[in-house]
Amino acid sequence: MAQNEHKNVIPMQRDAAFFKRVAESKAKQKDYHKAAEYYHKAFELSPSDFELLIDYTEALKEIGRGGNVADYYYDYIAKGEHLADAYYQLSQLYISLNDPNKAFCFGMNYVLESDDEAYRSELEGMFEVVYDDLDKLEKESQAFAVQMIFQHLFSQGRLEDARDYILRQEMKVRAHHSIRNLLAMSYLYLGDYDQARSMLKQLLKENQTDVHALCHYILLLYNTKDKAYPNYLQSLSKVVPMNDDETFKLGIVLSYLKKYEASQKLLFPLYKKGKFISLQLFHALSYNYYFLGNKEESMQFWNKLREMANGNPGYPPWVISENDNFFRSNIMPLLTSEDNHARIYGIFLLNQVNGKELMITEEVWSVLETMDEYEKLYLTYLIKELKLVKLDFIHRGMLALYENETLRHYHNLFIAWIDRAEGIIAGGYDLEHVEGYVAAFVYLFFQQSQQKVTKKQAAEWFDISTYRLNKSIDILLEV
Repeated sequence: MAQNEHKNVIPMQRDAAFFKRVAESKAKQKDYHKAAEYYHKAFELSPSDFELLIDYTEALKEIGRGGNVADYYYDYIAKGEHLADAYYQLSQLYISLNDPNKAFCFGMNYVLESDDEAYRSELEGMFEVVYDDLDKLEKESQAFAVQMIFQHLFSQGRLEDARDYILRQEMKVRAHHSIRNLLAMSYLYLGDYDQARSMLKQLLKENQTDVHALCHYILLLYNTKDKAYPNYLQSLSKVVPMNDDETFKLGIVLSYLKKYEASQKLLFPLYKKGKFISLQLFHALSYNYYFLGNKEESMQFWNKLREMANGNPGYPPWVISENDNFFRSNIMPLLTSEDNHARIYGIFLLNQVNGKELMITEEVWSVLETMDEYEKLYLTYLIKELKLVKLDFIHRGMLALYENETLRHYHNLFIAWIDRAEGIIAGGYDLEHVEGYVAAFVYLFFQQSQQKVTKKQAAEWFDISTYRLNKSIDILLEV
């Protein structure tokens, strides 16, 4: 009987509408903490519901956490959706947060979008604004809003979105000095160096004391290995930032340029004040701490970075450092060896390293480009995943060796395998199943050393039968 009763119960659908109804009920009871909780659940399920966001905002404002939703309005503005309403909500939000500058500037953008002159009068009265040039006031308010949205996008690593957002603005806004600086920065970080160089030169021509343009231009010189870089770096060391904004920019750039101590002195006080909390700040502080000898603090800031990042934040400084040391001591000597088998193994080893793309610098490319056609073909096989039966056989053998923790560090083993594999290929043997050949090769290799490997051990390592191992040994003895 009880089972039949349960069958008649209609399951409640916990969708956005359900959570919204619960939230509205809690708001009527003035339980704004619970209302905010349920509005949040509803908004997660229906992020395009702008009216729902407004309700969520009101609940958060009641409990003093209205600032938590500003980013959502920024996203609407970045997409060009609900522009007037988003500006208005931000203006009201910052009024409640007692941030008059943002409240007024976003309010002015609302007025420009909606032609609501009554709200303009309300803002001017509320903040006792006096101005001589209305056009200039409006232009500065628009530029301020664009900067805020750009920084929101940029701080989340959405570089192309940030660039495209600026490019969609009216020309009079895009012509603003600060907006051109941001656009130049986006070109720089996206690797469009020609566009960045042209804009930054013009900005510095207009104002030689522009710290932002100077920092970005020095980054450009560093990235392009320009001969002018040392002189500009020396001039940067003499710059005294005039405000927190310039301090932040200078600190970030100095960290990127590996001037960790100077960067730390600028950035850590900002962090302590709770200013400029962003992916850039956490990334710089993590790198600063690591290279100043404090890995524990570095890991803490990297964890903060990972929590904030939507996607993969890249590689932490200890991985970069360990990889660089490994590359210099293990891989580079192989790549520059006169033995072509050693060079093949060096390319293989480079391909196995986590974060290898950071190691392949211009110096490394210049080495790779001078290699013989055989090594270049192997490199192409790895990059483009070409179907090359012979190189694939050699590669799969090295991969089997590398996946064995015991054998991974015997460099001579890999080089010897390449030679033996070429013999197997020349003999016309079947190349489909590499494990038997590798197991036999390992067994025979260690028979010639003091550290013996038994047939049982070799067979277990590569998951083959003893019969197959013996057959493979017979083949290798013929090669």
